[in-house]
Amino acid sequence: MKSILLLIVTVLFWALNFYFGKIMMEYVSPNVAAFWRYFIGVLALLVMSFSSLPPWKIIKENLFGILLVGFVGLFGFVYLFFQGLNLTSEMNGALIVSLNPAMTLLLAVCLQGYKANSRQVIGILFAFVGIVYLLTKGDLQSILDIDINKGDLILITGTSLFALQNIWIKKYSANLGNLSFTSLTNLCCLVGFMLLMPFETAFPIASLPSRFWIAAFGMGIPGTALAYYFWNYALNDIGAARGAVFLNAIPMFTALFAVFFGASIFPYHFYSALLIIGGLLLVQKN
Repeated sequence: MKSILLLIVTVLFWALNFYFGKIMMEYVSPNVAAFWRYFIGVLALLVMSFSSLPPWKIIKENLFGILLVGFVGLFGFVYLFFQGLNLTSEMNGALIVSLNPAMTLLLAVCLQGYKANSRQVIGILFAFVGIVYLLTKGDLQSILDIDINKGDLILITGTSLFALQNIWIKKYSANLGNLSFTSLTNLCCLVGFMLLMPFETAFPIASLPSRFWIAAFGMGIPGTALAYYFWNYALNDIGAARGAVFLNAIPMFTALFAVFFGASIFPYHFYSALLIIGGLLLVQKN
């Protein structure tokens, strides 16, 4: 039950990231926004894990897994997500990212020998249909208007990397502890974005308004440090296949936050929520 609650809190934080990210990118590019997100997030994680970080000998023994998850799974996904989104529509992007639970389940079956039951497959399908219904605002026929382009292929690659990361977490974090592993892999992601900074247009930090920094700390601490810590803990506990399906709740929570911030609510919000929640419940049944 604890892991389920942590997953729910995590997707709530990641849903809020859409709003925080939108604010940050009013002032800076996606790569700069990501740099500040992970800079703040990694600082918070290092403060949290400072007394429990393992000695260099243990880190060195587990360096391959840290680099694989940090650079390939985490940095690779975030970078490709923004690059792909620049070349395709938000609708295409949201739908492709929503395929992550199905990709994770398939990889768990192929790479880990995980035995999926029919309820899990049906649950993932239910949740995905709920997302499609939400994103199309109840007009499922509009899905036929989607065109596959270069941006979609980039997003599919990025989403596949995140699915692989879900599989790798349990395998490579066992010898380090969840907090240390989360700190070190997020540090790798930060280094990735640091390497991109020389290619970005220079901007004066002092000119960024308080609104930007509030959003940056919102993405950095709850949306990165706490979210990845909770996510890694839960996936270690209940497994990637059961945990990844909670990603399908992000569009639902994003829509709920939109209502909270003043948007109108329509019947398709209610019906899509029922499908998504029903799918989550089915996947959690053994």
